[in-house]
Order: sequence, then C-alpha cells, then structure tokens
Amino acid sequence: MIRITGDCHGDFSRFLKLSEKPYADTDYLIVCGDLGLLWDKNNNLAVTLAWLSQLPFKLLWVQGNHENYDMIAEYPVREWNGGLTRHIVDDHVILLERGQIFTIEGKKFFTFGGARSHDIQGGILDPKDPNLAEKLLYCSERDLPYRLDRISWWKEEMPSYQEIEVARENLKQVNYQVDYIITHCIFTSLQDDMGGTGVYNSNYFTDFLDTVDSMVKFRCWYFGHYHTSVAFKDEERGTRYQCLYEDIVELY
Repeated sequence: MIRITGDCHGDFSRFLKLSEKPYADTDYLIVCGDLGLLWDKNNNLAVTLAWLSQLPFKLLWVQGNHENYDMIAEYPVREWNGGLTRHIVDDHVILLERGQIFTIEGKKFFTFGGARSHDIQGGILDPKDPNLAEKLLYCSERDLPYRLDRISWWKEEMPSYQEIEVARENLKQVNYQVDYIITHCIFTSLQDDMGGTGVYNSNYFTDFLDTVDSMVKFRCWYFGHYHTSVAFKDEERGTRYQCLYEDIVELY
C-alpha cells in the first residue's frame, strides 16, 4: 500500500497514525516536499533518524523549498527502482531526485521536487553583511519574512535547466505516460486557479510543469507547498490533481 502526504516541516507526528488502523498496511509513505528532516545539524537529528528507521514503512520524499540543500548534497546519488535517489537512512528514508521515473509496486511515478520560496518579502540576507543587524531590525519592525543565505535559504530550491532537460528525456523514454506525478509546487495555470497569483508567482519551473501537464498522460498528480488540502478533476482527460497538507491519503 502506498500513501501520500504533504509538507511536514520537521513535524513527523502524523506518521504515528500509520501504525494504527486503517493505516497499518502502509508499505510506502511519500511526502510531497518540505519534509524538513535535513535542516539543521543539531543533537536531535540522530535521534530523529533512528526513530524514522524504526517505522514500519519506507519514507519517500521529494525536495521542497524549505530544505537544507547543503546537507542533502552530503548523501551520494544512487539508483533505486529505476531512478536516482539519495538514501538518508539505508533503504528506509529515501529522497527521490528530480526529473526521475520510478516503478513502485508496479506503478510508474514521475518525481520533480523544488519550488520558489514566496515567504521572502524581507529579502535573502547575507549572514556576513556588516549591516545585517540593521536589516534584521528593519524586517522585524515591518513583520517582513526573510531568509539567510545558506542558513535558511538555498538557491538550489529551484531546479536547474539541466534537471529539466533530464526530466524531458526521461519522460520521452516512457512515451510520456506514467501513473502518478509527485511534485512540491504545481503548474502555473492551476496555481493561478488556486488563487496563488500575487503570493505564489509563476516562474520558469511552474511554466515547465504546464508543459508536463499538457504532454504527459497520468492518473493523478500529487503536490504540497500551498498548505491546504484540495482536489481537482479534469473530467475530459480523466486526470486528478490533489494538493495535500496534513492529510494522509491512499493513491487515487
């Protein structure tokens, strides 16, 4: 049994549900980005990794925009179930790399994590800036969210053009047909329909995902990022789009 959920941001309490009925038959749980596991090298990390390794299912995830990409890069890339991954805890906690296609329980998944941060109205600040204290005070007084470069924000949150080309080639190899798509953000037109304009602005990645939607045949597309749970259905194409936050759902 494969189940899906949305952003965790380091809070894994919902995983406890999966040891109870009706969730106890879960073999895989896929998180649609912003897992928040690799964020800070504090004393709790080893404890959390040990706890996750004892869960009765495999934890799979794609990158979000709230991830420490320097920590992610410390784990080597390896092949698993047809695609490239990073194994954070042996075969138990696995990052599914961008633009890859995996076969899991006989179903094909196209995965492409990453998204542009929207909560940066105060800017991306340089921790070495001699005027940092002044800028932090400015943001605090105006209640402006900000990030610190390489501490709470990484440019790698946005996919590279090379990763997009890898995705194009991998989709071509399967004749543009998969069972499921897993991303963090969604394509431009649906993001706009969700009321994202002005908060979640379009960019080259969401525009690329528009192309994926138009070219690829799939059953359901799961995504997180927007901190809500809502489903959309295209009756003409027979496809479904499901935004997830704290809910845990079975594959549609």
